[in-house]
Amino acid sequence: MIIALGVTFTVSLLLVAVFASTRSETHLSALDKSQKKAYYAAVAGVENYEYHLTEDGNYLSYCTSPPTANTSLNNYYKTGTKEPFKTSELSTAEVPPGKEGESSEESYAIELIPAASDKNTGPKCEATHLVESMVEEEGAATGTFRIESTGFSGGEQRSLVATFRNANFVSYVWYSVYETGDPSLYGEVPPGQASTYWDECGHYYEVRPGRCTKFNNYFIGGESVNGPMHTQDHLGVCGKPVFGRSATDRIEFGNGGNLVGEGYSNEACGEAANPEFLGTHIPPEKVLPITPPPGDEELAHIVEPSYDFNGATEIILQESTMTIKEFIVNAGKLETKETKNVAYPASGVIYVSGSCTEAYSPFGPKPGYEVTVSTATCGDVYVHGKYTNSLTIAAQNDVIINGNITTPVNAASEPTTNAMLGLIANNFVRVAHPVESKYVRSGSQCKEESYEGTKILDKTVAGSSPVECEYTNEAHLTKPSSEYGVVDACDAPNAGTAKGDLKEPVIYAAILALKHSFIVDNFDCGKPEFGSLKIYGALAGDFTNGMTGVFSGKTPLSGYGYNLIYDNRLQVEEPPHFLNPIQAAWYIQRETLTTNP
Repeated sequence: MIIALGVTFTVSLLLVAVFASTRSETHLSALDKSQKKAYYAAVAGVENYEYHLTEDGNYLSYCTSPPTANTSLNNYYKTGTKEPFKTSELSTAEVPPGKEGESSEESYAIELIPAASDKNTGPKCEATHLVESMVEEEGAATGTFRIESTGFSGGEQRSLVATFRNANFVSYVWYSVYETGDPSLYGEVPPGQASTYWDECGHYYEVRPGRCTKFNNYFIGGESVNGPMHTQDHLGVCGKPVFGRSATDRIEFGNGGNLVGEGYSNEACGEAANPEFLGTHIPPEKVLPITPPPGDEELAHIVEPSYDFNGATEIILQESTMTIKEFIVNAGKLETKETKNVAYPASGVIYVSGSCTEAYSPFGPKPGYEVTVSTATCGDVYVHGKYTNSLTIAAQNDVIINGNITTPVNAASEPTTNAMLGLIANNFVRVAHPVESKYVRSGSQCKEESYEGTKILDKTVAGSSPVECEYTNEAHLTKPSSEYGVVDACDAPNAGTAKGDLKEPVIYAAILALKHSFIVDNFDCGKPEFGSLKIYGALAGDFTNGMTGVFSGKTPLSGYGYNLIYDNRLQVEEPPHFLNPIQAAWYIQRETLTTNP
C-alpha cells in the first residue's frame, strides 16, 4: 500500500509539472505569435505609406491630412512640444481591414518624424514649410525624410523606422531615357522620306524601327558600371559586364515600360547576355520613371543678372575665381570681352542663353570651336579649369568641355573639399574632339559610301594620287539598311592637341543633357591615341551617354575609352540648384527595427 501511494504521488507530481510546463509554453507561443503579428503590422504600415507615396509623389506634402483620409497618419510630437505621443494616443488603421462590424487582430499607426535639422521648438510636418519641417537639410541624411510605423497585436507592439529618399539625376552614375544614340547622329533624311524619318529613332527598344539599330549602345564583357544606374529603356548586354559596386547600388532597367523579363538582352550582338550584378538589380516592374523637365530655363530665374550671359561664352575656372570671355556681335563684327578674377556667384548659378540657326551634328568640320559671327548668338558655353567652390553652369543650347575640369583631390583621385560642379545643357554636353577637315589619303580614293541612297562620308578634292580628301558633315553609316553592323571609324585624322584635342581628359562634374546626350564630337574619327576619358561624378542624358568612341570589343578604334566613377558625395549633396525630375520615385533607403518597448 505504501509503495502504491508513493507511485501515485510521484505520477501526480509529474502530471502537475507537465501541465505547468505546457501552459508556460502555450503562453510563450502565444506571445511569440503576437510579437510577430505586431512586427508584420508595422511592415504593413510602411508599405501603406510607400504605396501612397508611389501613387502620388506629393503625398508627404499633405502631412496628416491627405485628400483621401488615412486614419493611421500621426504627427510625432504633441502640438507645440517635443513630447512624443504615447502609443495609446495614436490614431490607427486595421490590417487587413476588418469586415463591417468586425475588428481585425492587427493594426498600425504611422508617425511623421520631423527633420532633425528643423529648428522649431514644436516641430511637426507643415505643408507650407515642408522641406524645412520634414526633409533633412544637413549631414549624411540630407534629402531624406523618416516615418515610424508601429504595429499592434494581442497587447504587443513593434516599431519600424523607414528612411525615404527621392531618386534624382545625381542619384545615379549613369542615367538615360533611351539607350540608343541621339537621332541627330543619323544625318540627313534620305530622299523621299518624311522629315520625321530619323526622329522615330527616339523611342524605346521594341518601338524604334530596325533602321535605328546602328547607334544602339551595348555594355560588353570587361566593362564596369561603378555606381548606381538607371535607364528607362531596355539594355543591350554582350558577355559579362559588371553593374554596381555593392548591394547598395540600385541597378534599374525600366525595359521601356514592358514589365516582362529582366530588362536586358544581347539584342543579337553575337554573344549571350550574362551580366554580373554586384549592385541590386531592380526588376522592370519595380522601376519607376524619372522624368526630366522640359528644359533648363527655370535656372534663368535664379541666376543673378551679372552672371546671366547671352550668346557664346567661355568660362575658365581658376580655383576660387573665373575668367569669363563673352563673344559679342557689334555692327556685324565679332568682338571679345574678357573679364578676369570674377568671383563665384552667390546663387551658385551661371546661365548662358541664346538661340542657334544651325542644328548640331557630331560629325564633320562642324562642330567648329572658333566662335564666328553666325555662331556668336548661340547659347553655348565653353568650360574648363579647376574649381574650389560649388557652381552650376547651364546653357540654353550646348555645354562644350574644351579642357580638363578638375578640383582638389587626394592620392586616390577623390575630391578633398565639398566643392561640386554641375554642367546642364538643354541639348548636348560635348567633349571637344576636332579632326582635320582636309587631309591626304595614300589610297586610290577617298572613302565614299552610301546609306539608303544618300551619299555620305568623304569626297575627293583632288583626283591625283595621293588623293586629297574632305571630311563632310554627315552621319557615318557604311552599310545599307539590310546589313546592320558596327559603325566604322572614319578616315579623317585627329587635329592634334595643339588644335584642341584633349589627351587623357578628366572631368569632375555632375552632367545633365536634358533633350539630347553627353557625347564626344567626331567620336568615330581619328586613331585612339589620346587615352581614356575619365568622368568622376554622375552622367545623365535623354539618349545614351555611350557615344565616346567606336570599339571592337573593349579595344577603341577611335575617340576615347571610358572611365566613369560615381561621386558618392552626390548621395547626400548636389551642385547648387541642380535640376530635379518633374516625376521621380521615392524609395526606402533604410528600415530599422526600434528597441522593443
